Amino acid sequence: MNNMIALYYCYPPTNIQNPTLHASFHEETCTALNLGGRIRVSSEGINGVLSGSIEDLKEYELRLRKQLVQEVMTDDVTNDEEKEAMQQTYDYLDIKYCHLRSDIPVEQQMFDSLNVKVTREVVSLFDFSAPALNNQRGKNKNTKRCRYRRKQKRKEKKLNDLLDTSLIQDTNVSENVKDECSDRSSQDNDESTSVAMANQSPNLQIGSAFTIDDWEQYTPAQHLSPSEWNDTLLALSQHAAKPKERSHQDNEMPQEIGEDAILLDARNVYETKVGYMAVPNLPTFFPNTRKFSSLPMALNTPEAAEALAGKKVFMYCTGGIRCERAGSYLRALSESNSGAWKDKKAPQGIYQLKGGIQKYLESYGEPCQNDIQYSEESEISINKEHEGESLCLYRGKNFVFDPRRTDPVIGNGITKPILDNEIEQHVDIKGRVAIVGRCILCNTPHDDYDNGHSPCEGKEARCCRCRVLVLVCNECRSKVRCWNEPEGHDELYCGNAGKTCVDEGNCAENVETEVF
Repeated sequence: MNNMIALYYCYPPTNIQNPTLHASFHEETCTALNLGGRIRVSSEGINGVLSGSIEDLKEYELRLRKQLVQEVMTDDVTNDEEKEAMQQTYDYLDIKYCHLRSDIPVEQQMFDSLNVKVTREVVSLFDFSAPALNNQRGKNKNTKRCRYRRKQKRKEKKLNDLLDTSLIQDTNVSENVKDECSDRSSQDNDESTSVAMANQSPNLQIGSAFTIDDWEQYTPAQHLSPSEWNDTLLALSQHAAKPKERSHQDNEMPQEIGEDAILLDARNVYETKVGYMAVPNLPTFFPNTRKFSSLPMALNTPEAAEALAGKKVFMYCTGGIRCERAGSYLRALSESNSGAWKDKKAPQGIYQLKGGIQKYLESYGEPCQNDIQYSEESEISINKEHEGESLCLYRGKNFVFDPRRTDPVIGNGITKPILDNEIEQHVDIKGRVAIVGRCILCNTPHDDYDNGHSPCEGKEARCCRCRVLVLVCNECRSKVRCWNEPEGHDELYCGNAGKTCVDEGNCAENVETEVF
């Protein structure tokens, strides 16, 4: 049997009138087809990831498209109108079929259950709470509140220690420090901060996480297909590499095309550690967040405003859905003239990679050491149109949120000449780097969070404090103790060569821009 993973989302042209009833459709259909996975249903759309045979997944797709047509059609429609509505679903239902890895057993890459949940949003850019129909949200409410109080106490202690030092000479400086620490403490809990500030002044505080009124109504990012994405960025890269010429009229240096373009990786820090877009001569802004709901804080920082203002912003994520929301929010934030964006120009344009990295690698990726499970019945394969050409702009692996952890199709992106002898053994015959991750302890090239184990075994390396995934090579792994492991070795943390946790303030302090 040819098993695969289906990754999809959709925002129908009209709202789903009864999300609960629509969720029942998914439960009944997936159960009948023996599909497992996770599906989020809201009035605005659907977001899902499923595992099963390619035949059953294709049947599920067909039934889902018919169900979406019923959502928008009335009872007295003609056959031609129904066919047209069916065809239109291909415009807004983005579904991708992903191969399994061959280095771990098939059964350990399949979902062992089905979870269909009705939510406020398809993907949450903020942690606004919504009535949970499955009554599961309330279980963690007290835990989140306690964690928030502990963080507040740590912040207060840090503030008191700072105020007691001789570095602060007068009252004005002390007040500035208090204000700064107060602003940072507002980042600790997205939900509490967002709800509280949304009802206050419309002027954004720098680094704050609250929403802007009607930000969802702003125009989302313009979609670029993988080929359009490649053609556009390669052209910008080539222009940026050209020598600058002086103007004969005013003897001034004209702005190069590449200088007004920048990439934005909308994913979390542990995703970008194993793979990312790298376009020569063009910068990439990395928010380095721990969760998607922290992205608004990262975008409302001086570093983000300085990097993105007045430029063409090309954003990407795993499958495209996060950019749908991030694009609208960035546009609203940049036009608000508040917070870090006060007196800053809005981006010239905001674009997103349609279908995300997953769709992009279908055209420009290649198997990771033949690490793909194929069968003769498979109708889904990697597009070999560009095989042998150095056109791929993605480097490394694509982190995914299913039992595989990473997709077996990788990007061996265009790179500059490699001078580092330390990583010669990790360069393929074409002179391109296949491994972009590094061990946090010894800096050896490494991109396997699970160190050869299946992700379902739970042996991945995590920070002892915040539990975020950490890259640790096989040799160093046996020398440290990670989260939820018994005593016996030094504890591993996510920052400073594994010695400290950088969870606190990560959204506002750890953003960075890199030029490849």
